[in-house]
Amino acid sequence: MKTEILERSIPMKKTVLFSLFLLIGMSTTFAQNQDIKELYFEYTQSRMNEDQKAVTIEKASSLLSRSTELNDKQVANVSFHLARIYESMGKPEKAEPLYEKVTKLVPGYYVTYSALGFINLKKCDTLGRKVTEAAKLKNAELNAAAFKAYKIQVLKTIPYFEKSEACETDERTLGILTSLYKSIKDTTSLASLPERKALLGKDCVSLLDDE
Repeated sequence: MKTEILERSIPMKKTVLFSLFLLIGMSTTFAQNQDIKELYFEYTQSRMNEDQKAVTIEKASSLLSRSTELNDKQVANVSFHLARIYESMGKPEKAEPLYEKVTKLVPGYYVTYSALGFINLKKCDTLGRKVTEAAKLKNAELNAAAFKAYKIQVLKTIPYFEKSEACETDERTLGILTSLYKSIKDTTSLASLPERKALLGKDCVSLLDDE
């Protein structure tokens, strides 16, 4: 009896899965053929509703696949908000390249640099723990390799926080920068931070327009 029920349930599962894939395929096809202005409007509406993240992801992804039909500011807007959603879902690996795209399209939008800073700071923390573990083992070669990897990541992370700090001074950000520089024993660069902030703060953008 159980075998018979199981055998009946398998085709039903296959049918449900097929219907689901068909629905997704139809939705994607519709989005690809939809008027780009209409699709962008629908994206802006769903973006404002926290309960419609899945819809926003679908709309945003469809828009980015048709990025040649959008202006740079629109691409930046879609990329930023899609990155925000992925980050809130605990998927920084998907958010990071989208944030990077925004920095290229709107270099002065410092909110993006702050987001990238914190994503990369977590990588620093992970590598920093490896340095600590290597030190405990008293293995000079292992410790040197771990510190080298850590320093590379720190030097990648610092510019993001410097841009963010230059555009909007914040004690937390300044504290992070101070800690990072000291962790790689670079007090010279830390001392010259005010000079770099003066230069980096000249093209700050606080609002991400799409027009």
